[in-house]
Amino acid sequence: MAIYSTQVTVTTTAQVIVNLDDVTQHVTIESQGNTYLGNSTVTGSNGYHLANNESVQLVIPQGCDLWAVTNTGSHAISMLIARVD
Repeated sequence: MAIYSTQVTVTTTAQVIVNLDDVTQHVTIESQGNTYLGNSTVTGSNGYHLANNESVQLVIPQGCDLWAVTNTGSHAISMLIARVD
């Protein structure tokens, strides 16, 4: 198992925040603004809403990725990712 942390700036353009991988990934995300999570078509209307200073833990299955977007401006999200080999 490999564990790493990263920060990403989320903008109004959807972007990959957890890349497609050949292993399951356990991800903890903490948002510094209103963030919407989903697939490549995520928007503020269809995404899972993660409010400012909220966090969520997700399991991203092998062969899947995770995208994020915000509806205004930009802000950081912090992530801790554990790759389960």
